[in-house]
Amino acid sequence: MNIEEIALKIEILERQNLSKSAEITKYTQSALTSKVKKMEAEIGQEVFNRTPQGLKITNVGTQYLKFLKLMTQEYDDFLQVIGSAQTKTKISLGTSHTTIKIYGASIMNALQTNNISLDIDFTVESSTSLNEKIHHAEMDCALTSNPIKHYSDVNYDMIATETFEVISNDSHIIDFEKRSSVTLLVLSRGCMYTRAMAQWLKKNQVPFTMKEIKSVSSILDFLQIDNTIAVLNTKLIDLYNYSNIHYYDLPKLNKVIETVFIYKKSESQQSCIFQLKHVIESLLEDPIEQS
Repeated sequence: MNIEEIALKIEILERQNLSKSAEITKYTQSALTSKVKKMEAEIGQEVFNRTPQGLKITNVGTQYLKFLKLMTQEYDDFLQVIGSAQTKTKISLGTSHTTIKIYGASIMNALQTNNISLDIDFTVESSTSLNEKIHHAEMDCALTSNPIKHYSDVNYDMIATETFEVISNDSHIIDFEKRSSVTLLVLSRGCMYTRAMAQWLKKNQVPFTMKEIKSVSSILDFLQIDNTIAVLNTKLIDLYNYSNIHYYDLPKLNKVIETVFIYKKSESQQSCIFQLKHVIESLLEDPIEQS
C-alpha cells in the first residue's frame, strides 16, 4: 500500500484545484494533471467534470474519495493495533507562501527520514500576521522573513539570509526611468519582498498596480504581458528553471532578506521547538551560528 499516493489523491479530489494543490505539494501542475488522468484510467470513469469555472468532482469522484479516506483510516487503525504508530508532538508552524514552497516538503521529508516524532501543522500567512500570532500565543513558531516589528516576549533567531529578484519576461524589458505604469505580480501582498519593491517604486515615482497571485507558475505566465514585473525569492525562481527571464539590478534596492525562526521566549525550554529548529537549519545552505 502506497499511503503517500493515496494521500495525494485525497488532496486532489478534496481541493478540486490543481493549481492550489501544486502550491502545497512538491508536484508541478502538469504532474498532477497526469495523476488525475491515471486515476480516471484506473477506475474507468471521470472523477472530475471540466467546466469553465474549473474542476467539479463527479458522483464517482465523491465515492472514490470516501473509499480512499476509509482506506487511510483503516490503515491508521491497523498501525495503532500493532503498536507501530508513534505518539507525536503536534507543533503549529507558520510560514510565508515563499517559505513553504521552498522548504515545506523538505521539512516533512526530513522529519520522516530521521524518524522524528513531530506532527507539523502549517499555517501560511504574511510575516506580519505570523509575528502577531506568535506574540499572542496563537501559534508555536514560524519560519519567515524578519518582521519589522519585534516584540520583547518573542525570540527572533536569524538562521539564514536569502535574496529576491525583480524580473520580467526578456521580451518585455522595462525602462523604469520612463516612469510608465507597471503591474507588479507578487505571491503575497504582506511579504517583505513585496514591501521592499513597492517602496522602491514609490520612491522612484513609478506608478504601479499590485496583483497577488498564489501560483509561481502562473506568475511566470503572466510575465508575458507588457509592462509586467514580478518579485520572487531567488531560490524559488531557480526551482522552476524558467529560461525567458530578465533580471533587474535596481539602484538602492536591497535584495537581501533575513530569514528568522520565531517563537515565544516562554517556549524556550521546549525541546520540540528546538528539535524543529535544528531540522530547519540542516536544510538551509548557509545557516548562521547563534551567539
